[in-house]
Amino acid sequence: MLNFATSSESYTVYIDPDLRLDVARVQTKPADGNQDIYMWIQAVQGFFVLHQDLSLGRSSPWRLIFEVMPESFSSSFFPWVDDEFFRLLQEWQKVESPPLDNNQTGD
Repeated sequence: MLNFATSSESYTVYIDPDLRLDVARVQTKPADGNQDIYMWIQAVQGFFVLHQDLSLGRSSPWRLIFEVMPESFSSSFFPWVDDEFFRLLQEWQKVESPPLDNNQTGD
């Protein structure tokens, strides 16, 4: 994926040339066993989940795995998901969706 750019005024995640996330809030969520780490993001463009695999003894690239679309926007949505993140992640993983291929290497 991805390129992270930070300054004193902004935090931006560049997914690919056509998608950039202007981050408003972010939480890093390590999974049990330290094999996976997730990033829960509220951006100007919406809500997103990124994933990084740590199982090979080194960090893999971050990947965008979900865009989360609430039925209606509320200022309490981000903290509510933050509190329920791993329960919701299990539910989201059961929903069939087209794969997000944002790590093409041209192989």
